[in-house]
Amino acid sequence: MNIQYHYKKAAVLLKRGQPPGVNRLFFVHDGTGRIEGYFKVAELVEHSFAVYGITLDERVGYAPQTISIEELAVSYIEQMKHVQPEGPYCIAGWSIGGTIAAEMARILEAEGEEVGCCVLVDTPPPGYYPLQDGQPFTAESETDYIRPFLHNEELLKRWSRSGSAQAFWTAVADTLQPPDFDRPSFLRYVREEWADIFPDGSGLSLHQLFCAVNIVRTLHRARAAYVPRGSIDSPVHVFQATESPLEGMDRWGRYCAHPVYIPAEGSHYTLFDAEHAPVFARQFNRILKGAAATKKSG
Repeated sequence: MNIQYHYKKAAVLLKRGQPPGVNRLFFVHDGTGRIEGYFKVAELVEHSFAVYGITLDERVGYAPQTISIEELAVSYIEQMKHVQPEGPYCIAGWSIGGTIAAEMARILEAEGEEVGCCVLVDTPPPGYYPLQDGQPFTAESETDYIRPFLHNEELLKRWSRSGSAQAFWTAVADTLQPPDFDRPSFLRYVREEWADIFPDGSGLSLHQLFCAVNIVRTLHRARAAYVPRGSIDSPVHVFQATESPLEGMDRWGRYCAHPVYIPAEGSHYTLFDAEHAPVFARQFNRILKGAAATKKSG
């Protein structure tokens, strides 16, 4: 699949449905803010569904942002409604994409919209991550974050006096020179933290590397701080990777009236690879066909 796109405030068409305009499915981006992980499975989705991918909101850039899952969900509903003004809506997401998809479903229900299906793919439940991971970004937090990798203490003192995380990273962008930064140590740290997301950052410029890492930090903080304000009454299907089972997945039952748990072959990071995507797609398509049949009968 050869799809060119940039982070933007518009859903990206991944596959056309046949016949066009009948059914639509929206995948929400993963923890990198991107949608490449869905390309393989999108090709295998039930032919009557057009498939769209929602990428990270373009406002998230060089500095980490203290934004919420609720804010992202509201923005993505706007994107979705630009393509499909009325429900029923079919929304799915892997990992944090499922967290955002669930919040989108909750908001849509509260607004009186119909949700045909909501699919969470190996998505950790609210409360899975430590509360401290959800603390806001500040100049102080960013000073502590970058200190182990900086050779220039005078620069760090100057940056630490920034009034916000945004101002801190603006100063970094304006004044950091490569000799002042221990890039190899930072890359090792990043790989230890997110090995499967950043297998190799050697080809990125320092600016690109900071952007990529801070996007992941932005999304992780939002997920760690997320507490749903209500329950979802619409159908919610929760896929669970069998090779890397997450603890406490049954806690989704606190936020979904009728969750359906489905084992999925593979690990968290291989569910959509060439080996496992066809198996996942068969299970996934049964859910989509059920949603389409309900839509017709309604």
